[in-house]
Amino acid sequence: MPSQQQPKNELERLIRESKTKSGDIAKLAGDFLQWGQYMADLSEASDKVLQYPSPSNIDWEDIIGSWQHVNEQQDCVLASVGSVSIEPVISSSGSRIAYAMIDFAKPGNLIQNVSIEKQGEARAAAERLGQVIDRLGNKETVLSLLRQLGLASAVPAKKSPTELFEIAWAAFEKPVTQNSPVVTSLIPMRECINGTIETLLRRRPKQEPAKAQYDKIVSIGSQVARDGVLPSDIQSLADRWTKLVDELSGSKQKEYSREEWRASLRRATLFFMEFLQSLDPTKMK
Repeated sequence: MPSQQQPKNELERLIRESKTKSGDIAKLAGDFLQWGQYMADLSEASDKVLQYPSPSNIDWEDIIGSWQHVNEQQDCVLASVGSVSIEPVISSSGSRIAYAMIDFAKPGNLIQNVSIEKQGEARAAAERLGQVIDRLGNKETVLSLLRQLGLASAVPAKKSPTELFEIAWAAFEKPVTQNSPVVTSLIPMRECINGTIETLLRRRPKQEPAKAQYDKIVSIGSQVARDGVLPSDIQSLADRWTKLVDELSGSKQKEYSREEWRASLRRATLFFMEFLQSLDPTKMK
């Protein structure tokens, strides 16, 4: 659509700049190599899907802001590698971009405005992007983080966040019936993250009021974030959780296609991973 061309051009420029910077970062040693290569792959896969007509439901402001964020971080890395703490960079930039690109990784979403002869290529581009996203937001990383934070056990008669996370993905990967409702997956995921947040609120060094979802994330992050995690990173997480909790809860009211179901699980997993990676267990009670 003509109205989409200007933001799409801006997004393409940012992605291609990021691709060049990612290639440079990928040449550096140590932990930067893994991050740089991941971002190079994500930039390449993202650039491919933008060669097709864009879905109508894209939040251009959010996605452009995410790519601007990672480009700024890459400038920082390239300017002074030794002064950058790699762990916060990996957790905030890679997962934030992957999260923002999820709607482009839905084949049915991407091919709806593509000519028949190009639909095969567009579908392959969307699937490739999804594979790259899943390399970062993988289940084992989240489960390991939950165990490190002592969230593998639960109080009597309740399931632990670890159990709920596994239930959420198992319901998607191995549905009991063909018509297994999405609620059997997304509600456990919501309760997994909610339960984790409530536990972490109790483990803050200083107790303070935090009733709204946004305030809970900001309060936890402001007290126990890793060194190098910026307030803007925590605010971004709080914004995403405010929207995501409604998306996960919405599975009670409407039907989700399997593609939409997968996208919601991807979003939840990426958010959860980034949130957990941003925290320092040594600062908790």
